[in-house]
Amino acid sequence: MDKFTVLHGVAAPMLMTNINTDLIAPSHTPGRTPDESAKLPLSVKMFANLRYDATAAERPDFVLNQPRYRGTAILLAGPNFGCGSSRETAVWSLMESGIRCVIAPSFGDIFHDNAYQNGLLPLRLEMAAVERIAAALARTNASEMTVDLESNTLEVPGLAPIRFSIPDDRRESLLEGLDQLAFILRSKTEIEAFEASDAAARPWAYS
Repeated sequence: MDKFTVLHGVAAPMLMTNINTDLIAPSHTPGRTPDESAKLPLSVKMFANLRYDATAAERPDFVLNQPRYRGTAILLAGPNFGCGSSRETAVWSLMESGIRCVIAPSFGDIFHDNAYQNGLLPLRLEMAAVERIAAALARTNASEMTVDLESNTLEVPGLAPIRFSIPDDRRESLLEGLDQLAFILRSKTEIEAFEASDAAARPWAYS
């Protein structure tokens, strides 16, 4: 997967609570038959029930359809983002649409893990901080901000730098572009050495 180091781009506010995986990656698209929906790219189906009306036309009031938020790279959301079913397509839909970071107070557990496995940063901040960022961006024309994983800092126009933290192993995996298996295999030599010494000490466990 692609490395995540410094991300600069448009941040869109979707400060709803409980945005679930069925809403992010629905199986049906308004105005389309089931067969037509199945053939659409994930990026087109993302948030389809919010983005499109019954005729499959874009709803102009939906945030991601607005001109200033075209090409969103960062999503600002409310608590419990990605709750609901375990569908990994929720993460794939966001990634295919160019969204590499979701900033929210909390995440659904499975979505949270799937995000890291695919190179998407699920960044936890208090709701007050998310709202403060959204308000600061609303005062700008471009609505752009920077997520710097190398320095664990958010840079938002009009605000002092905001520090954040994530577990070291998660951070290293994103910085190096490694999924969980690749991250583990980086220690293959140490793992094999342990297995050899353990097999010598406990041969019955390996028979």
